[in-house]
Amino acid sequence: MIRYDRRVMTKNLTLGQALRLQRERLDLSQTEVAERLKTTQGNLSRWERDLTEPRETETYLDLAAFLEIPLRDLAHLIATSALHRALNEIALLQDQVADEGL
Repeated sequence: MIRYDRRVMTKNLTLGQALRLQRERLDLSQTEVAERLKTTQGNLSRWERDLTEPRETETYLDLAAFLEIPLRDLAHLIATSALHRALNEIALLQDQVADEGL
């Protein structure tokens, strides 16, 4: 079982990592969490993999409650997720440039 510590919940974690950590801590399936967050299992899966974030404002309130964190910490998780996606895109572009010999 994963140990949960609020002090580390938002330190350098993405939204997806925090969601998965909390889901596993509570021993819940993606389907069960999706029902709590009023979304689909597919959406939750994409959120956990940091491919997308919720689009509905109300979902952010539900996410903060599920993660047991204040909204400002949720904002930090979302920003970290966006940063990770941007860094991955840059790495892919660098690989393309290197492959093309530019």
